Amino acid sequence: MTESEQITRHEREIGELRGKLDALATKEFVREIVQEQTKELNQKFDSKFDIIDSRLKEMSDRQQRFKGIGQALGFGLPFLVSALALAAVFLK
Repeated sequence: MTESEQITRHEREIGELRGKLDALATKEFVREIVQEQTKELNQKFDSKFDIIDSRLKEMSDRQQRFKGIGQALGFGLPFLVSALALAAVFLK
């Protein structure tokens, strides 16, 4: 192999290595950008899920209150009707 062929081969190899390094640098840059955007999206989703979670808790609390009111009426209403019936019998 002549000296000029060796130089040409080395230049080609150097060019290939530069291309590979550029590709690696680009991949790393893209990875960093994707990681940053993923982090931002996760923060946004977390805040939205916190809002949804708090609203679901409020709805659950209301449901429990209404359930308690329903149970109180279910127990108290027959008692009230019985007491009024007895009062009506005694007042006659």
